[in-house]
Amino acid sequence: MKPNKSPYLDLRQIPLNALLAFEAAGRHCHMRRAAQEMFVSHSALSRHIKQLEARLGTLLFERKNNKLRLTAPGNRLLASIQAAFSELNKGIHSLDPNLVAGEVVIGTTATIMLNWLLPVLATVQQQYPEISFDVQTLEPLQQYLPSNLDFALCLGRPDDPSRVVTKLYDEYYLPVCNPTLLKGQPVQHVKDLLNYPLLHDGLGQWYKWFNHHGLDGHKSKQHTTFEYAFQAIEAARLGMGMALADIVEVEDDINQGKLMQAIDTAHTEGQSVYLATHQDTQINYRTQLVLNSILENLTKKGAKLEASINDKN
Repeated sequence: MKPNKSPYLDLRQIPLNALLAFEAAGRHCHMRRAAQEMFVSHSALSRHIKQLEARLGTLLFERKNNKLRLTAPGNRLLASIQAAFSELNKGIHSLDPNLVAGEVVIGTTATIMLNWLLPVLATVQQQYPEISFDVQTLEPLQQYLPSNLDFALCLGRPDDPSRVVTKLYDEYYLPVCNPTLLKGQPVQHVKDLLNYPLLHDGLGQWYKWFNHHGLDGHKSKQHTTFEYAFQAIEAARLGMGMALADIVEVEDDINQGKLMQAIDTAHTEGQSVYLATHQDTQINYRTQLVLNSILENLTKKGAKLEASINDKN
């Protein structure tokens, strides 16, 4: 088959029926079953696929041992078409106000909310103004979850047998500070951090972090303690000292130059972020939209996600 000589192929030149026929045939790898699914004759289905191959200038199927198989280009095209159809299906469903409009009740810690979740919710609300939010604050390591939550993002695994609890990612703690704090003098060794004021949260992560590196965090010359991590991070933005923060919480600040990683080292202290949801059949469409946006955002921020929202621990 001669390749299509046009460097750019306009999608509008390809009939939708040809793409639908190819997707069905590629999924079944069987022309008769695909034709039955589409309620067309075998010859009509074959004609659609031959027209598509002619338009694309490549073979999409081959027969080996009397079995229909996708070629390598066919496999790639099938994956792209199925992904496109999936997105199109989401768009069609999103037009139904009965599926989108309404409130999503979220429980999370103040640090997660202020440092990375709030911008995600703002983006969702711009795209779907029909969605409203009720955000309730959870304490770090809180075990009990209010019954009215559609989902919760928890620091530490909650004890709630009525929900599906999924581990999302481990926190990776970095020493961060306002660039002005270092006065142009880079930190060479972990022990040098003890020469700067340390900003603590209620979980006392600094002491565990220094202990991991064989040092005593109590030897710092100055300590300031806050109840929550977001307060310590805000103090670091203001130049008050060194805070220990999860990379997901401060990634935007580092990119914007508000904070910098003081030294190239990280350590997981054992705290993890968990997602608690209802059973899959009880998750409504608008909640699913919000959850998908959260996972996409975490992936972009470099969080090493351990599971999808449909996995069950």
